[in-house]
Amino acid sequence: MEPVVHPVFEPQTSTWQYVVADPSTNAAIIIDPVLDFDPARNTVSTKTADGLLALVKEKGYTIERLLETHVHADHLTAASYLQDRLAKEGKRPPIGIGKRIGEVQQRFAKRYGIGMEECEGAFDNLLDDDEIFHVGNLEVKAVHLPGHTPDHMGYLVGSNIFCGDSIFNTDVGSARCDFPGGNAGDLYVAIASHALP
Repeated sequence: MEPVVHPVFEPQTSTWQYVVADPSTNAAIIIDPVLDFDPARNTVSTKTADGLLALVKEKGYTIERLLETHVHADHLTAASYLQDRLAKEGKRPPIGIGKRIGEVQQRFAKRYGIGMEECEGAFDNLLDDDEIFHVGNLEVKAVHLPGHTPDHMGYLVGSNIFCGDSIFNTDVGSARCDFPGGNAGDLYVAIASHALP
């Protein structure tokens, strides 16, 4: 079964977010939601995330999960905000990410002097490579796509793979591999084996 896909572009960070829904049940997921940050004013807002919620409400979707492809250096995540808002409306969807997130958290904690206790509990589901779960009648497969970051995860839904920053729009740039733990060779293998015919 193919999902209904709503790509939502956030222009400040050139980030694609997705609402992906099962057309037979209206169960849905949100992938890589953006929390707006204004560096000049040092403020955050929820305008983009509220737009996702408006889309979900307009379409009558029920959000089953909030998914991150990886920890993003170019934007803040709105996953916790969305989880709190959706919980107030009656359903608290879990936040999921690849299980290698712990490796990235340890690197960043050491680099920036952050205690690991601040990282604990940030995610509800740590997904294994090739783990399969269902959203309504849709099958979703978590696919490890290392290279941009070592924890990078894609989500295969029908014939669509939501691959985060493993592939960029050419107008924006290319998938960087210079983040801690990034590796261009790993990215090449991941894309060649999962995204190319």
